[in-house]
Amino acid sequence: MREPIEILEALDQASKGVQAASTELSELTQRFYGAHLDKDDQIHNGVGLQYEIAVKERIADLYDEAIDAEAKPPPADVRQAKAERMVRNQEPLLWSEYHHGKARIDALRSWISNQRSTISANQSVRKGEVP
Repeated sequence: MREPIEILEALDQASKGVQAASTELSELTQRFYGAHLDKDDQIHNGVGLQYEIAVKERIADLYDEAIDAEAKPPPADVRQAKAERMVRNQEPLLWSEYHHGKARIDALRSWISNQRSTISANQSVRKGEVP
């Protein structure tokens, strides 16, 4: 059985880690999906927003091309997959930056969730409950 001081130290360490990761996640998400104006009033979109715009534009193009050819547009999931492939092939740097940033966001979310479970288990042990 762990000593109460060990449990409190684990809780403190996990809480600090969650706080730091939450701050990083918030900042990263805002940069990734956000847009801002620079000093010349030019809009700059984050990588996530740039990627989503590029994919949606290609989805619309695929739909419009089918309608213009008087053909039935491909199903939505096929248009999505084709649009993502087009972005990957035509803008590989954007595609790479998007997936790198998204992987970091997903990893932070997963880590925070795991730490919260650890905190909850340690709190239960501290209270004498079975986790």
